[in-house]
Amino acid sequence: MVLLTGCTVYQVPDEGETEGSSAPATATMMTSTDASTDATTDAPDPTTTTTNGTTTGPDPSAGPSSDPTVSSDPTTGDPPPADCDFPTTIQPIFTASCSCHLGGMPPKGLVLNEGQAFGALVSVDSVGQPGTPYVDPGNPAGSWLVTKLKPMPPVGLQMPEGGMLEPNEITLIENWIAAGAPEAGAFACDGGGNDTDTGGEAGSVTIDEGGPVNVEIGEMLDLDVTVLDDQGEPVMGATVKWLSSDETVLYVDAKGTLLGLNPGSSDVTAEVDGVTSPPLTVDVLNNQNVAVASFTDALNVLTTNCGCHKGAMPAAGLAVDLAPADVHAALLATATQDAQSKRVIPDAPGQSYLFKKLTRSVQTTGEQMPKGKAPLEAEKVQLLFRWIFNGAQP
Repeated sequence: MVLLTGCTVYQVPDEGETEGSSAPATATMMTSTDASTDATTDAPDPTTTTTNGTTTGPDPSAGPSSDPTVSSDPTTGDPPPADCDFPTTIQPIFTASCSCHLGGMPPKGLVLNEGQAFGALVSVDSVGQPGTPYVDPGNPAGSWLVTKLKPMPPVGLQMPEGGMLEPNEITLIENWIAAGAPEAGAFACDGGGNDTDTGGEAGSVTIDEGGPVNVEIGEMLDLDVTVLDDQGEPVMGATVKWLSSDETVLYVDAKGTLLGLNPGSSDVTAEVDGVTSPPLTVDVLNNQNVAVASFTDALNVLTTNCGCHKGAMPAAGLAVDLAPADVHAALLATATQDAQSKRVIPDAPGQSYLFKKLTRSVQTTGEQMPKGKAPLEAEKVQLLFRWIFNGAQP
């Protein structure tokens, strides 16, 4: 910079820094007795002109400036291109805001420490929504990480717990994913030049099956859904939240698989981005020959999905990693949280405290189990249902 006699020069912060910094522009007084003989004089900035020692601003003929203090292209008013990358743009967001995932025992086993986060996220199946990766390169809408960072995820709470990222931080993460989620390569901070069109946000949601449909007690049925944006184009990789209007009659998991529980009717809906499908009526029919599942099958479901109920201090005093006979006895005992209920009542899944904790989104005490995870897949609930329905034999 040329030292100017008696001239006040304003240092303008980099446009990219103003979102995370409240530091105002600062004025600095610099003087020189003879700029022409100062050995430290910098070469003139090609984007400025001087007349009689006075700065006149950017020279439109010079084109876009490489000076980081120049916030836009004077010929178009557009900000200059800017590159971001995972190590210096995305990782710092995790480090600053996702402290629960930086320790030795991170929730869901998801480690977001520097040097580990990329491998733990990209193309790795999520714990909260099986079948949906945390990060699906090129597909932000189908990435569980993005879903959990936004309001009202279909499973659990919005992350980070107790707060939320700034909108521009979520946008940076989406743009990184849309660019293919590179580990070290640069991507456009504003998403420019990326083919990020996955159909946009949902404009309509329709369950493909025409109603009413029938399913027998203890049997399953898969549903499919079509999601279109406002222009009628398919939305790829959308996260769907499935709901059953009567969870005592019909169970539906995160993949849209139904399981009949009791004779009756229930309306099923699918929700994407706050847009809900028309209801599909499902009639659950009686079944005189519900297939049998063994205690071994049921215990395998519990041991592989209920990690909080293991070790020296199991939740609610129920340990599922003991000898099978001891676990069976504990399951037939009174529920710790509800002295009026048994954990398992043979022949009566709908009255069993354990079964209700695993299958109902609205609980009288606590929250639906497994805690913080997607509801159990229908095929796992089916094994528990069949075991209890047929007498809960050891």
